[in-house]
Amino acid sequence: MALCDFVINTNIVGNDCNNPAVKGAESSGLLINRADIDYSGARYPVTDHPFIVQFGLKCGGKRAFTITQSGKQPFNGTQQEMVEGTYQNTMTNTVQFTILKQDSDTAAQLFALLNGEFVALIPDKSGGSYVQIYGWEAGLHCTGAVRELYNDDTLAGWQVTMTEEGATLGSIFTTKQVYDSLKTATSPCE
Repeated sequence: MALCDFVINTNIVGNDCNNPAVKGAESSGLLINRADIDYSGARYPVTDHPFIVQFGLKCGGKRAFTITQSGKQPFNGTQQEMVEGTYQNTMTNTVQFTILKQDSDTAAQLFALLNGEFVALIPDKSGGSYVQIYGWEAGLHCTGAVRELYNDDTLAGWQVTMTEEGATLGSIFTTKQVYDSLKTATSPCE
């Protein structure tokens, strides 16, 4: 069956009693400069199934950066939403996080966030063997950054919203092994 057949080919199970749904995200994820990903070396381990991808980074000291959120609801505001199209429906993927630290180094990182293109990997609370990828197809771009000096929720930090528009596949995942290797490694270069 080709991906563009737009037909289902398996039962849809609304609830898995052996792996119950758990809302929320872990407090730590990864943010990668999209230009640093080796898309040419990306592998899709399940034939004709582009929803799981294994990938690495380009050579030259490229790396993934940890993004940590404290509190009871890390990455609150992160969501996916279908957008109805004339010829094909797409997804808008949104990642939201708060930067509490305020100093010149943070200002430099914020400047990069405001103008760059990124991919985020955010594990959910289920503890499963896959991690969701946001920005894989079109990249995440900053669509909002707000700092309110008297905001009790953000403690006068930056509330950053990054959005990918026009994603055609919906949810894309990588394996926990890829995620763990990206957390600790800098890309090699021969």
